Amino acid sequence: MNKIKIIFSVLSLGLMLFACTTPNDDFYERFYFRTSDGADLAVQIDGQIASKVFILLLHGGPGAGGGYSYNEGIYADRLESNYAMVYLDQRGQGASQGIYLIDEVNMQRFADDIYEVTLFLKQKYGQDISVFLMGHSWGGTTGTFALINTDIQNEIKGWIEAGGAHDIPKLYVDATKMFIEIGNDEISKGNNVEKWTEIVDYCEDIDTNNITLDQGGELNNYGHEAEGLIEIIDAPEGTGYPHGIATSPIVSLSAFLSSEYTANQINKESEFVALTQKLNQITIPTLLLWGKYDFVVPPSLGFDVLNKASTSDIEFVIFNFSGHSPMVDEPDQFSLEIKDFVNSYK
Repeated sequence: MNKIKIIFSVLSLGLMLFACTTPNDDFYERFYFRTSDGADLAVQIDGQIASKVFILLLHGGPGAGGGYSYNEGIYADRLESNYAMVYLDQRGQGASQGIYLIDEVNMQRFADDIYEVTLFLKQKYGQDISVFLMGHSWGGTTGTFALINTDIQNEIKGWIEAGGAHDIPKLYVDATKMFIEIGNDEISKGNNVEKWTEIVDYCEDIDTNNITLDQGGELNNYGHEAEGLIEIIDAPEGTGYPHGIATSPIVSLSAFLSSEYTANQINKESEFVALTQKLNQITIPTLLLWGKYDFVVPPSLGFDVLNKASTSDIEFVIFNFSGHSPMVDEPDQFSLEIKDFVNSYK
């Protein structure tokens, strides 16, 4: 049965108990390169390998610091204290290498990489381990593509999508509508009137039947900017991603250039990825985690998965005090939702 949960508060006894969990002597940290179709993929595993539960995290972007940018902060500490977190630098991102050994970068190669890493985890740690796939933002694009275009659903226990961009054209249309609706409401309340008026005016001039790539890029920029205009979004200290492209200890100049090349190449295809009508091919347990004020990837995309996926084991959680990254804005509750989901299906 489909479930929708709206998070109003992070205060609960269960949450406090989970938040107090600390790593035990089984805490594990290991780094691998895994070769996949001309690329050496950087795979970092942190956490409780003894749990036999592995959460394979697909980072956002493309063009960011890779999976490494997700492996610190409150939510990561919470999850690593219970499970083995697998931070994959997707093809051409972060420390992954060999991007120029192939003629072309495309979505199928990204999907095949994800499937290959899943098989690698089982080969390395045993066929009896439980693997969950988790994608944030653009990781929701590559993750959903892998679910539909590889056999990965036969190898994993569940799918966690956090603000996942599995339909870019629809995302732009829905973001335009969301900006106008919430922007006008904020203007009526006298909140940041000048900036909201700028955003609303821009969106009202867009022809939603023909949104250009340049307009899509501007909507993305406004999406990140708009979160700062919502006063109730107040992330706890120390919850942001600590390692960006400029500060990561593993991202060199060559890696930066590779990342930019990859982003430019894959964006030519991913800007047109529209998987809404194929969501019925998702048959495994699914957890959807969305910020109420996610202007980058509107919650409407999460509702599409809720309504179209073929699995009956699906839950949609809306974080009332979050934007595009609820793992940053409400990290304790975000982690608790994942823990409950994983423990139900591992």
